[in-house]
Amino acid sequence: MNSQNQHPLQLALEELKTMPTIDIDGKSYTTVANRISIFRRYFSDYSIVTNILNDDDIKVVVQTKITTPSGVIIATGLAEEFRGKNIINTTSALENAETSSIGRALACLSLGGSEYASANEVENAIFQQKQINQNTTNQQSYQPQRQAQNQYQHQKDFSTLLNAGLQIIDNGDSLFISGEGIFEKKNIIKNAGFRWNAQNKQWFLPKRQAA
Repeated sequence: MNSQNQHPLQLALEELKTMPTIDIDGKSYTTVANRISIFRRYFSDYSIVTNILNDDDIKVVVQTKITTPSGVIIATGLAEEFRGKNIINTTSALENAETSSIGRALACLSLGGSEYASANEVENAIFQQKQINQNTTNQQSYQPQRQAQNQYQHQKDFSTLLNAGLQIIDNGDSLFISGEGIFEKKNIIKNAGFRWNAQNKQWFLPKRQAA
């Protein structure tokens, strides 16, 4: 079919199939940054509007709405993140929730690749499940979790990276950077303490150095 006769969403989905993905537990996920780029390319006159529904010392909830030029809501997404749940959420729970809510709204619009959840959401969900399993095994109460949270109170602040449209992937022992325009943003990545791995072609930061 001639591309001129195709709906913008069809063109966007075709390009989405060619975008790089992140492998998490054997499944491939497209980053929110890449999906936003595609959305802007084919729906330049549409809007992505985020709204903070809850923001306190425990958790943040963000809603995203995608609207047409006339203001009609065509997709929504919600995301909830708990402060201190992991190393990223200790300083950047709000930014993380916003990224995830945008990803879910785009997925609601069908720009979600083969999976509905964003890479950030999946990584966080896996981490949370591991924490739940560990706490159950060790019969830990909520208080030790608060103590674990406090040990990261002086860790690096990743807000600058998230605000630049980058994503931070927690892959066990290290954190990795993902997103568009990484080369152009290498200075802020360096300033956040990440190092370039030439062999794997990735920016990484051992988690012991992030604390």
